[in-house]
Amino acid sequence: MHKITLIPGDWIGPETCKVAQKVIAAAGVDVEWDVQPIVDGEVTEELLASCRRNKVVLKAKVASHRNVGALPPTVELRQKLGLWATVRPVRALSGMNAKFPNIDVVVIRETSEDIYSGFEHEVTEGVYEAVKITTPKACERIARHAYEYAVANNRKEITIAHKSNIMKQSDGLFLKIARDIGAEYPQIKTREVIVDALCMQLVRYADSFDVILSGNLFGDILSDLCSGLAGGITASPSFSYGEGLAIFETLHGKAPEIVGQDQANPIPILNAAIMMLDYLEEKEASNKIKSAIDVVIASNLKTLDMGGKVSCTEISAAIIAAL
Repeated sequence: MHKITLIPGDWIGPETCKVAQKVIAAAGVDVEWDVQPIVDGEVTEELLASCRRNKVVLKAKVASHRNVGALPPTVELRQKLGLWATVRPVRALSGMNAKFPNIDVVVIRETSEDIYSGFEHEVTEGVYEAVKITTPKACERIARHAYEYAVANNRKEITIAHKSNIMKQSDGLFLKIARDIGAEYPQIKTREVIVDALCMQLVRYADSFDVILSGNLFGDILSDLCSGLAGGITASPSFSYGEGLAIFETLHGKAPEIVGQDQANPIPILNAAIMMLDYLEEKEASNKIKSAIDVVIASNLKTLDMGGKVSCTEISAAIIAAL
């Protein structure tokens, strides 16, 4: 039995998380779920203790309250749990009319520092300063993680995203260390692209990219850009990693207009669950769920956000039947 912390999130998160629990059980995986909601954006000690104890977390989208001096709960959770890498694989779902139906990009993002460290202050009246943190330790750690990921997953190329032509010291350090780490992996091709030029290239030739390595802010932007090119955020679950602890989450779920109407799409949280099951070495179950989703989509069963009219209950039942 696996013990897993479940953060059901907000909006349609609780509805889709219930589906994930049923599908994982139907795939034959025995899980003891420790349900820990985030209420009003508060990351409680009880929640943190659950994550540290179970070491594996499945998380739906959580509301971000824009309070001065407070980090969004997702960022706060990463910081307090010591998570430093976020991996976002982006593949187009069949039948989603993606701009690039053959896209297969993985964005690997450093998440422990950069501009998201939360160091902001008012220098003088009406003038604000946000501090971008870059350290050798974090740069080396994320670069090595990216190259190890590429080797383990039979990837051929890493693109280092940076802005060192302007931020010569901070992004210059990130680029230098990533370049040095890359030299230790001659089997992986390395290219370096300034981030704005990379955005232009992605919207034209997205299916020519393999793995993208970036800092926190640029990775946040690039991963959503890639998701859009693949048909939307339904195409990209996310995996945040620290020493011995992992959070699997979906960015999909802010849909207040359909809460409680049985119109939610459970596939994004199921894609995050597939990654989680792979991590737990439940490969047979993850392959079964993936195949079941493919069968259901191929049969033209689509929820409202996918351009169809099938309810959450119907598509969930179809996935379980396909298992």
